[in-house]
Amino acid sequence: MKKLMILFNNTSGSDEGKDLAEHFKEYAEERNKELSCYLQEIGPDIDDQEAVDASREKEIDTLIIIGGDGTINRMVAAFKEELPHLKVGILPGGTVNNVAQALALPSDFEKAADVILSGHTRAVDYGLIGEHSIVSTMTIGILADTAARITQKEKQKYGKMIFIRNFFKLLLKKKHYDLDIVVDNERWQGKTQLVALLMTNSVGGYRNFDAAAKPDDGLFHLIILPHINSLRLIFYLPKVIMGKVNELPDIHYLTGAHVTIKNRRKEKVRTRVDGDPAEDLPVELIMVKQGLSVFAPKEE
Repeated sequence: MKKLMILFNNTSGSDEGKDLAEHFKEYAEERNKELSCYLQEIGPDIDDQEAVDASREKEIDTLIIIGGDGTINRMVAAFKEELPHLKVGILPGGTVNNVAQALALPSDFEKAADVILSGHTRAVDYGLIGEHSIVSTMTIGILADTAARITQKEKQKYGKMIFIRNFFKLLLKKKHYDLDIVVDNERWQGKTQLVALLMTNSVGGYRNFDAAAKPDDGLFHLIILPHINSLRLIFYLPKVIMGKVNELPDIHYLTGAHVTIKNRRKEKVRTRVDGDPAEDLPVELIMVKQGLSVFAPKEE
């Protein structure tokens, strides 16, 4: 690790990206005089290829990503051809940080910076959806529709409560989606209210949603819930809290490295990937097992 590119997005989370980037540059170069750190702005109005071209020109060996799952997602997609010879550091700074939580990265800035500077890496998975990527979650149905109704300002102002409120509003409408899902060689067809595809144990910032999902197990973990009953959800809370969502009686739980999901009707069905709007169905997901070398604390 000698040449670092610090990627920051001033539209992510609390809009402190540039300040955090400058802070990390000063902090890192003060502790290791051999490091050269370059700042590179990214964002919805900036072509990601600019960052890729700049990294090649400067012969970068390490990317530092400031932001949450959505920012990590975009940079993994942009740099996927470069990832085999790059190390990646994450400074959690977004609204949702499932990847950071799954890797036990500290939320404190300087502690997270120290994890990067310690040099210990962990190989973790990412997925491909056409030209796009996935690093944490994909939701279809009520979760995707709930998130689509929430603005960035609402997320920053109300946090998780705005999601919960909108979720139960949609739950009362009892909308279903008629899907055809194939995971490796196993097929599920039917009507469902919710589909969640996980790559880590965290969902929406909740750290222990599915304890079986590991960031380096090479598997997509698919949860299909045909009918959501708010009263039953209360009784299921103990298992959810323990991370045993795969043991709930009403859930279909599939795992695999290759997933296709199609809509059996003509209506448009939206998806959200890593917290952001993504392609409408149909989609195909392919696992890239341990394709990311990420700085992380040593596992106990």
